[in-house]
Formats: sequence, C-alpha cells, structure tokens
Amino acid sequence: MVNEMIVTVWVALLWLVIGIGLSMLLVKVYDIIVFRKFDLQEAIEGRNSAVAIFFSLMLLGIGLVVAATIMSPGTGSLVHDIAATIGWSIGISLVATLLFFAFDILLVPKIKLQEAISNGNIAAGILSGVVYVAVSVVAMAVIMA
Repeated sequence: MVNEMIVTVWVALLWLVIGIGLSMLLVKVYDIIVFRKFDLQEAIEGRNSAVAIFFSLMLLGIGLVVAATIMSPGTGSLVHDIAATIGWSIGISLVATLLFFAFDILLVPKIKLQEAISNGNIAAGILSGVVYVAVSVVAMAVIMA
C-alpha cells in the first residue's frame, strides 16, 4: 500500500515535470524559430503587453494539450505515454502555428499579426493567442475522446 502511494507520487511528479517542461520548451522553441519578429525576453523587458499576452495564451494552449494527453487513458507503458504526450503537443502546436499564419493571410490580410504584436498591438496579441487556445481546446476534445 505504501509502496503504491510512493510510486503514484513519483509518477505524478514525473508527469508534472514533463508537462511544465514540455510546455515551456515549446513556447521557447516557437519564440526562437517561428516568431522571429519579436523576442520574448526583449518584449517583456520593454513592457510589450501584446507579446506577453500572445505568449501567455500560447503557453496556456500548449499546456491544455499536454494536460489532455496526460489525462487521456494510458497504454500501460510509461514510455509510450510520454512519447504520445510529446507527439500530440508538438503536432497541435504546429497546427496552431499554421492556423496563426493562415489567419494572418486570409482573415486580416491588411494586418501583419507578427509585426502588429511586435509593435505592441494588444488586440493582435489577444486575437492570435486565442487562436492557439481555440485550436488547443478542440485538440483536447480529440485527445480525450
């Protein structure tokens, strides 16, 4: 009984570290590779609320996907479940990023969202971040089904 509780606590801590670490890593990767128009560190130092809002909502969206994969029924193999969590998280993040760029081109063609966010346009930051969260909520439903 005590051994089961200890194992359960360690597995829960492992998932906590994986979930938070993966979420933060993906946000940093997107900061460096995809969203080159602005740097998160510089934006925060410069009090750019639009960038802070956008990246906060992106982190929330990625966190929702990670949480859904952790909560979904496991396969019984911790390694397989961790791989599935990483795969879903990266995959959904890529889809959300593609939708961000599609949204930029198709729905608001006169506004370049990355540039607008970089220039402190809070509306652009909120709109873009909500796209990430919306995609993530739908992905959660798919993962949990």
